[in-house]
Amino acid sequence: MSDVQAPSAADAVWRGRPFAPASGARLGPLDDISDGAAKEYVFGVGLNRFRMFVVRQGQAVFGYLNLCPHYSLPLNHRADEFLTRQGDRIMCRQHLALFAIDDGRGLEGACEGRGLDVVPVTVRHGDLVIA
Repeated sequence: MSDVQAPSAADAVWRGRPFAPASGARLGPLDDISDGAAKEYVFGVGLNRFRMFVVRQGQAVFGYLNLCPHYSLPLNHRADEFLTRQGDRIMCRQHLALFAIDDGRGLEGACEGRGLDVVPVTVRHGDLVIA
């Protein structure tokens, strides 16, 4: 399978963060994420660790930094809790801001007009990989 979330120049924001994984880094099996769910991946230790999450919709995957653009806090309170109850949007549990799953754009709340930082991911041979 090829890239399902194409990187762009704006996506390079994640690369400058401490402990950012290298392109080609394996995150784990796609099957670790149920269809319509999300999973967090953490690299490094301490306060500056690199936190990202991946949302799965069928065979499509979408990766983002786990960092709310409103106040630079993680979006989740509980492990892997990134989506609304309906599973149709990403939700910041800190501010209740809503984001589109397919591109991370802010839809409602404190982050309307701002978006999540994309971390491009791909599926290769059944594994999630940083693109």
